[in-house]
Amino acid sequence: MTSSSNEFETILFEIEAEHTAVITMNRPERLNASTDQMRTELGQAWAIVREDPAIRVAIITGAGDRAFSAGQDVKATAAQGKTRNKVPGSRAHHDIFKPVICAVNGLVTGGGLHHVAESDLVICSEKARFLDTHCAVGNVFALEAIGLTRKMPLAMVMQLGLLTRKGEISPERAYQVGLVNEVVPHEELMPRALEMAAHITTLSPATVQASLKAIWKSLDVGLKPGLDVGWRYILHHQQNHPDYLEGMKAFSEKRSPNWTVE
Repeated sequence: MTSSSNEFETILFEIEAEHTAVITMNRPERLNASTDQMRTELGQAWAIVREDPAIRVAIITGAGDRAFSAGQDVKATAAQGKTRNKVPGSRAHHDIFKPVICAVNGLVTGGGLHHVAESDLVICSEKARFLDTHCAVGNVFALEAIGLTRKMPLAMVMQLGLLTRKGEISPERAYQVGLVNEVVPHEELMPRALEMAAHITTLSPATVQASLKAIWKSLDVGLKPGLDVGWRYILHHQQNHPDYLEGMKAFSEKRSPNWTVE
């Protein structure tokens, strides 16, 4: 299993529990705002998650108790006069189909919303705040918004984009509209995320990844083509992977399954 890494400067990458990687955006003095370097390092961290078979779940969070991520570091971008690396550091842009839990520990805005939109499970602390300022600083609110429409009503996405700082969504409202799965006390955020991850690691890694691929890829098309996508993943798994029979056999024999890890 990949060990904890000290090679990064703007993020932390650690193995907190068996089969669980924790990626922490680590610029709390700048509200964990992203720079070119951070986006590059996030890409490197996601590559480790993707390639290491021992890692079955990833958690993405932010350092400190003020912010998850304030999105792009606007001051740093303004100072350099251009953005050299605009590739978001979120999982969807790095072909990750292992489960990702987003643990929102505070303010999340702008590019930080990529992680919220693209994670499989999202939990937030009572200190979380969801808002967007793209249009307020002359940037187009598009990629994050498009992703968020898969999670919550269009009206709420428009509220974020058009009302900017006055369109803030509270943790309670985020739960009501389906943006987050749970709201927990701040001190319970990471323990709860790790608890979720621990359960997921008991499942068949191959089955989970096939399920996530089917679900996410179906969102790219309409209902009928989406169902066809799902059937393809179901049939391929049933016909080609031993975990399909092992799961049912273990259930009937009242024992823990012996999953195949590839």
